[in-house]
Amino acid sequence: MLFQIIDSKQQCTSIYSNKEIISDPDYDQLSKTWSYNNILKNKDIDYASLYAQGQNLDQCCPDILKEKWEEVKKKHFAYMKSFDEAKVKYNDYCFYDLVPESFVIEYFDIKSQITDHVIKSYEKPNNYSFLLELSDLISGIENNKLNIDIKALDKDLYHLRARNFKKKLSQINPYILYNVFGTITGRLTTKKHSFPILTLDKGYRKLIKPTNDWFIELDFNAAELRCLLAINEQRQPEEDIHDWHGHILNKLSDQRMDRNDIKRKIFGWLYGPANVSLGIPQIERYYNKQKAIKKYWNGKEIINPFGRTIKSDEFHALNAIIQSTTSDIFLRRAIAVNKMLNKRKSLTMGLIHDSMVIDFAKEDKDILEDLIKVFGETDLGTFRVNATLGTHFGNMKRFR
Repeated sequence: MLFQIIDSKQQCTSIYSNKEIISDPDYDQLSKTWSYNNILKNKDIDYASLYAQGQNLDQCCPDILKEKWEEVKKKHFAYMKSFDEAKVKYNDYCFYDLVPESFVIEYFDIKSQITDHVIKSYEKPNNYSFLLELSDLISGIENNKLNIDIKALDKDLYHLRARNFKKKLSQINPYILYNVFGTITGRLTTKKHSFPILTLDKGYRKLIKPTNDWFIELDFNAAELRCLLAINEQRQPEEDIHDWHGHILNKLSDQRMDRNDIKRKIFGWLYGPANVSLGIPQIERYYNKQKAIKKYWNGKEIINPFGRTIKSDEFHALNAIIQSTTSDIFLRRAIAVNKMLNKRKSLTMGLIHDSMVIDFAKEDKDILEDLIKVFGETDLGTFRVNATLGTHFGNMKRFR
């Protein structure tokens, strides 16, 4: 049976189904809806938004419904605008308590018809299971209110930029809202009204405090370089990968290069033209850019090890291969770690590019090493993991 979550706030439990608002739904009797919500965890339900893979309701709406959908959207916009003008604290109320029941039924009936159209006419994605697990992780993050200490900004308020940022914060809800389909490589983006976690100035990270005891951040040591080693079936060095490069280079020359010089040299070559040599065969043979391109680029598009397809010319092929594969590896490990936090006090605060930030409770110290281990056990081999810890997000220090 088709249904829709009317309001995703935790206190708003009523749903729409079959031209009714149902206050105490039996989810086991429901089978199709537009998008995932944590309340639907482990239910046998099809999600049209995952079939649509980034297309919104407007794009998916069949021609026969377009006129009605545009009309009902205008009404919806008018209601939301009136809430703003009346300074209604929307987060304190459920949508169905603020508008006429007749409108709720009208709006969600058309949304359900679009949902049904998508599920019947779109092909189910090959990576649907992964998208569903990722949606579960993202939905959990979206339901966790950030602990924002606005007072931590007071010392900076003599700067115009800080004053503008404080004003911006007053207009943003303290929740991270992700778009799973925001980029072709699979990297997450944030939605319009999200807390700007992906673009947050490092100087303002101190505003974010854990709701538990510490933040712990996990990421891979030189993720993209390790990804290229993995897809070329080369062993992963257990040490820091830039130190590993240094050992190789220092054996070849009496002239010592510092770590930053080595990083610049390697990354400049990695993302430069595929046919340009690094001039260091002992390193090039490990990464073998041409081998990766030949294996995953068919002349029109790349198909990475996880089946993600991206249109690409030869010049951009290697970037697309590395960046999409790294993203797919990271998100799968974040899902695995998040599952380990199930029924624990610790929770996932956010995913920031290729790092996972955990709002960590000291009572969960017994699983910390296991979390780090599982994060590093990727589908393409074991990657070295960097782990940092802080009492707020601005003072993270490396501990492993």
